[in-house]
Amino acid sequence: MVPSPSSGRAPTSKDSSTRAPLRRDFGRYAGLGFQFVAALAVFGLAGWWLDQRLGLEPWLLVLGIFLGGALGFYSLLRAIPAGGSRSPRSGPPEDGARRPPPR
Repeated sequence: MVPSPSSGRAPTSKDSSTRAPLRRDFGRYAGLGFQFVAALAVFGLAGWWLDQRLGLEPWLLVLGIFLGGALGFYSLLRAIPAGGSRSPRSGPPEDGARRPPPR
């Protein structure tokens, strides 16, 4: 006996084709989040290590955290598409407003 999904219907190819882009986007943006946290951790630890070596506590740690945050935020801005859409829209917007053409 084959177990059925909780919705009571068998999955179709349409379900899997609509979920594939969502999974890809989720993986991409989750990876960007991990990249941001990694930048904070690496620069924070480097600042802490230099503080221990040079005796400037806590200034290089603070500088490392700010530098890691700035670089992580910069990489996020470069990775996310402008306007929040993956492709330019064809046709007028639903609200009737005029928008400049995509570049």
